[in-house]
Amino acid sequence: MDTASKNVSDLYKKFPYPFPSSQIKNVNELLNLFKIFSIENNFSFDYKNVLDAGTGTGHRIVNVALNYKKTHFLGLDFSKNSIQIAQELAKKNKIMNIKFGVANLLRKIDSKRKFDVILSMGVLHHLSNPEKGLKNILSVLEKNGILFLYLYGKLGGHQRMINKKIISLLLKNKTNYEKGIKLVKEMKFDSFEYGWNIDYKNELEKNSVIVDAYLHTNEKLYDFDDIDTLMQNSGLFGYSIFGITTKTQGLLFTTKINSKRKLKIPYSDINKFFSSKISLKYFDSLDIKDKCKIIELFYEPNGYTIIGLTKKIYNSLDPKSRIKQNFVKC
Repeated sequence: MDTASKNVSDLYKKFPYPFPSSQIKNVNELLNLFKIFSIENNFSFDYKNVLDAGTGTGHRIVNVALNYKKTHFLGLDFSKNSIQIAQELAKKNKIMNIKFGVANLLRKIDSKRKFDVILSMGVLHHLSNPEKGLKNILSVLEKNGILFLYLYGKLGGHQRMINKKIISLLLKNKTNYEKGIKLVKEMKFDSFEYGWNIDYKNELEKNSVIVDAYLHTNEKLYDFDDIDTLMQNSGLFGYSIFGITTKTQGLLFTTKINSKRKLKIPYSDINKFFSSKISLKYFDSLDIKDKCKIIELFYEPNGYTIIGLTKKIYNSLDPKSRIKQNFVKC
C-alpha cells in the first residue's frame, strides 16, 4: 500500500464513513438514484449482480438492498473496520441479498463473476491513482454493464477547499484528527454543503463527516474536462453526466433547451441563464462537451454523478432518453 492509501486507511479506521455505527440510517441518495434511473430508462435491477466498489460502512447500499430484494449485492472496501460495521448492519437487519468483503481497488479485483452494475460513489477521488482504480473495477463489468460514479466537483468545492487549507495550515500534525475536529467546530466550519449534510444523530457521527469534508488526507476534485479525460481512457463506449450537486441541492443534468417534457425533479435549466433567443441559439449549436462545460460554469457543481455505458447497454436505451441526449462517446 502506498503512503497516500495508508493514510486514507488509517483515517477510516478511526473515523468510519458515512457512519461509525451499525444502525440503519436515512441516507437515500443511492436508493433515489436507482429509482430515477430505473423509471427513466425502463430498466429493472431485479436479478442483477451489483458491485459497490468503495462501500464504506455500507449504509447507502444496505438501504438499496432493502428495497431491491431480488438483486444481489457485493460491497467492497479496503477499510476492515468499515466492512465490519457493514457486515453487522446487514446481519442485524437480516439482509440476505448482500455480502461485504475487504479489497484494495488499486489492485486487481479477485472475482470469479462479473457484474451487471458497478457503483463507485465518492471513491475514486480519494485514490492515489483514480485511473488505475477505475480500470480495475471496470475489469469485472459485464459486456452489457453500467457504471455509476460520483466525483467531487472542482468549481463548487472552492470554499470547502479554502476552509480545508486554513485548517491544514493551523494544524502542526495533519493526522491529529481529534484536534482538527475541535478546530473545525471552533472555526464554525461545521455547517455542511449538500452531500455532506447527512443524517448524523450525535457528535461521534458528526465527527466522521467533519473528517471526510475537512481533514481528508487525499482527494482530487474534477471539472468536466477532468471527467472527460478520465472516461476517455476507461475503455467504456461512453458516458453521460446524470446529475450534479450544488451547495444547496441535487439536480438532474440535462443539456436540452425549452424542453416540452418538464422533469418533476429539479434539473439543470439553461433557460434560467440565457435571456435572449440568440444566446440560446448559440448554445444549441454547440457540441455536447461544450454544452456540459457551459452548464457547469453556471451551476458550479460540488459533485457529479456520471453514468458509464458499454456499447450493448447503450444500444438498448431509448434514443430519446436523457442519458443519450447527454452522451459523450469515448
